[in-house]
Amino acid sequence: MRRAHQWMGMLSILFVYLLTRIYCIFTFMSEYYDYDEGTYLLIARLINHGYLPYRDIFAVHPPLYYYLLAIWLKIFGDSYVTGRMLSVFFGLLSLIIAYYIGKEIKDWKLGLMLSGLLALDPLLIKVNSLVFHESSIEFFTLLSVYYFVRYIKTENEKYAYIALFWVGLGSTSKFTILPYALALYIIILFNRSGRIISYLQGAVRVIFNRRQVFILIIAYLIMILLVMATIILWPSWYTRAVVVVPGIHRITYWDQIIPIMILLVIWGSLTLRIFNSSYLPQVKDMISFSLHNLKRVSLLASAFFLPKIVVEGLLGIVISTDYISQTYLIQGGRSFPIINFFIFVSDLFEDIYENTLEFWIFILPVVLLALLVLAIWAFSKKVPMSSLGRSLVVLSTITAFMYFAVSPSIITARFILPLLLLMDILLADVLYSLPTIVQRGHVRTLGFFLVLLLLVADFGIVYQYPHGNLKFIYAVHTKTMRDDLRDYLSSADIALGTTYSLNPMNIYYLGANTVPYYIDAFGLILLKDLNSSTMLSILKDGGVEYFIISTWAYYNWVNKEFRSELRSFASTVRMNSALLYGESYDNKDVLEMYSQSLANNLTGPLYISTYNGKVIVWVNSTEIADFYAVSHDVTFDFRTRMRLNPNYGAYLVTQYSNIPSEQVTFELFLNGSKIVLSSVSLPLIFNFTTDITVFAGTTHLKLDQETNAPVDVYCGDFHLIIRGVDIRIRKISTNALEVTGTKIVFELTG
Repeated sequence: MRRAHQWMGMLSILFVYLLTRIYCIFTFMSEYYDYDEGTYLLIARLINHGYLPYRDIFAVHPPLYYYLLAIWLKIFGDSYVTGRMLSVFFGLLSLIIAYYIGKEIKDWKLGLMLSGLLALDPLLIKVNSLVFHESSIEFFTLLSVYYFVRYIKTENEKYAYIALFWVGLGSTSKFTILPYALALYIIILFNRSGRIISYLQGAVRVIFNRRQVFILIIAYLIMILLVMATIILWPSWYTRAVVVVPGIHRITYWDQIIPIMILLVIWGSLTLRIFNSSYLPQVKDMISFSLHNLKRVSLLASAFFLPKIVVEGLLGIVISTDYISQTYLIQGGRSFPIINFFIFVSDLFEDIYENTLEFWIFILPVVLLALLVLAIWAFSKKVPMSSLGRSLVVLSTITAFMYFAVSPSIITARFILPLLLLMDILLADVLYSLPTIVQRGHVRTLGFFLVLLLLVADFGIVYQYPHGNLKFIYAVHTKTMRDDLRDYLSSADIALGTTYSLNPMNIYYLGANTVPYYIDAFGLILLKDLNSSTMLSILKDGGVEYFIISTWAYYNWVNKEFRSELRSFASTVRMNSALLYGESYDNKDVLEMYSQSLANNLTGPLYISTYNGKVIVWVNSTEIADFYAVSHDVTFDFRTRMRLNPNYGAYLVTQYSNIPSEQVTFELFLNGSKIVLSSVSLPLIFNFTTDITVFAGTTHLKLDQETNAPVDVYCGDFHLIIRGVDIRIRKISTNALEVTGTKIVFELTG
């Protein structure tokens, strides 16, 4: 009977797992995250075509995942759905390992509880459904935890070496596992010394103590008073920007390390004083133990480094002398230890201020664990946990220290996945042990509400997220636009030559050829400091015939230099190529393809593009206006499509209202300094980027006045003439005109 319950429980969990992940692999597609997917898929495809990462392809991660993905695509077919199935497979294996972890810690019931928790974890639903390294990191982390638990349970040294081997192999997939790997190495190394382990356990008891709640409150109140006094004494812009309360205020400047260190000194001093603690003798003991056990230090290190030497040596260092620089050195400046923790915390507080708490679902198990522990403390109870679970608490604490105080990596839920997995294990352990201090009926009620909350979060990830109903950035029209572009290329009988896209997923999805080394624009521009003009020159020399600019490139990235380079890249392409196809929506989803060979307006100075559901008019690199059709109270600015007829030289422009059946189509000719619109059946609204002065002959056209004569429009430094057939022009605001006519000419003069 017990075995039947195990099987039924595990099969139910696997069913939920597969249902959520397989649904998501077919519904998830957004420019805002499939940049990474496209990069990895394209690298895997190129590997199967004989190209090698680090030599032929600029790649910023270790090689294991690239080659596993390449083999997977080779066997099962080259598509993004197939690639995502590799993540589903890794996640499935991870569920099975989680079951055995729980079984080792306690029994099969804890195993089922842990597997069920991972199956419902919103973060894992996302990473298991996409072509991300994190599914492999999940697998290797849990595999190493399983052998670590076996080691603690049996004290058999071979399990220590196996645990380090697996985490070492995992680090050849993505280096974000390294902080956890270092924590695992430390606790295994010192496990032979009961005294040092007692030090570590004591440190954990000090950190996770109910008195720390009051210590933190006192430390923050002192910090608030210090910040207040500083601002009163020196009320400058710099003081207000830099002297902040870390964690509560947003961390945006490197100089804010000063208040961060002050806060840590206050907290540390209070902690040492209140708990009457010391740390120098303990550190001395650790150093002494390591020096007296150099053989063990070396053997454990070799267990970790062996897979790294084999995998990264053969597939990285031997391939390219630039390997270490591409994968490790280049990443070092993306963030800074200690600061990254307070950035992470301040982002959580900002979610509270802005009421965008859906972002918390990726750390939901941590929030639930914290809530559970605080509730138990409130009733003056000791947190119930298995003896092996207490060893995992020590491992988790050291892991957190490594991520937040040692690692220079950016802190996001994906990048600290090993730590979050440890939190999942601890949450399952505490929940399973609750009946020792709480009535079983109350535990069942609590379990019901926890599962219900997880299901609500899962609904958010599975349904609300891909429909763009939450505050997550999600380009809901990504797949539609890519399919539309592919249909256009087919109908226009355009055979794609060498193509470059700032988002590699566009190249992968269309099956186009590209310049292999330069597929990762993010890595090249942000990490390697390659400027856009140099990059464009190299791409053109490499025979690129088509460029694709899309949503990802137009996003308002926090890094100003990176954002500027992307804008410069797009602007240069626009002025040196012909817009072949453009489509955009009012939520800023956009996809444009430019042709080098069909360039028909290289002299400019007028250029066109589409963005935010409208047609955009540029004078060289300066946007001056956008326009869209209107009909009474209906605006056709929900969606715009522009398709060039290569033989005719005209664009067919279709604009849509938010009712799909309502649309208007007209032709657009672009010639040097002139845009000609013909077959226009509805009025067009021209919105200029600055206030305009309008003259009809010598008559100054004021607000709400109209004319049937051509008009001169002065917009900043630009002088434009708008004229046409059956023309009627009305000024509707300080920077907008309503223009009606069967033919409209928009011309730049002077």
